[in-house]
Amino acid sequence: MGKIYHTLQEFFKSIGLPLSQDTELTVHLLKGLHGDKLLQSPWFRTNYYTFLLITKGKGKYSIDRQTFDLGKDSFYFTNPGHLKSFQMQELMEGYMLTFSEKFVKQHFTGDFFQLFPFLVHETTPVMYLNKATSEEVSLIFEQMLKEYNGTSFYKNAILTHQLSILLLKTKELLFSHKAIIKPPNRSATLVSEFKNLLNENFRQLALSKADKIFSVKEFAHQLNIHPNYLTNLVKEETGKSASVWIHERTLSEAQALLQSEKNISEVAYMLGFADATHFAKFFKKHTGISPSSFKKNVII
Repeated sequence: MGKIYHTLQEFFKSIGLPLSQDTELTVHLLKGLHGDKLLQSPWFRTNYYTFLLITKGKGKYSIDRQTFDLGKDSFYFTNPGHLKSFQMQELMEGYMLTFSEKFVKQHFTGDFFQLFPFLVHETTPVMYLNKATSEEVSLIFEQMLKEYNGTSFYKNAILTHQLSILLLKTKELLFSHKAIIKPPNRSATLVSEFKNLLNENFRQLALSKADKIFSVKEFAHQLNIHPNYLTNLVKEETGKSASVWIHERTLSEAQALLQSEKNISEVAYMLGFADATHFAKFFKKHTGISPSSFKKNVII
């Protein structure tokens, strides 16, 4: 199944390495990040996105039953939920970027997943870049690293724009490398379709073309499968059940909306809750604080 980690700090703690994290987006140099030993990770999953550019070193990377060689000018990324592992054969240099859906919802304006659909469901192979392209991508990482380590009042806003540049470049590279792996089987295909439906449901809510968040039963109906089968399938493929995917997406949307000038009743309505009371109960159950307390601590 593979243990699921919710932050980069949590993953590093599991392999006995110190790493502090106080934001939902991180940028690190790979040199020295994993210490001075050649690591081989167990199978694991993450609840965040990871982008890596290898400029020196050698290893292997496995994801969803596929294994790829890593070497100079290797560029790849992983989305939340995928089962993966890595093995170092030589110490590596380069860059690693991680970010959560929460960061996206808090700082990105526009339909993020519509613009970057490869972040919703697709598994991609490692892309082997030529020298010029690798240097171009390195420059983006360097600029993000400088900003990440800086103290600008506008740090998150700048990092959001730089992240958009990296993702647009990734989108271009995916097209030029034809680097999309189709789901390997019927189960993976259904999970991919579920994630697409989930994303579309929230997109329609944002456009006021839907009036509620669909339940597992309703998503299963759209896929013509039994709800229990969908629940078990998603859990097996991603490490999280379908209901957890729905709840986490609802929370990230709610937290983003609560950081706007909309009041709690408006947020509850936009997310399809019957009233603000039901929304408040849901929010507190999954976060431990009330929507009003969360909103009070937000600087708009």
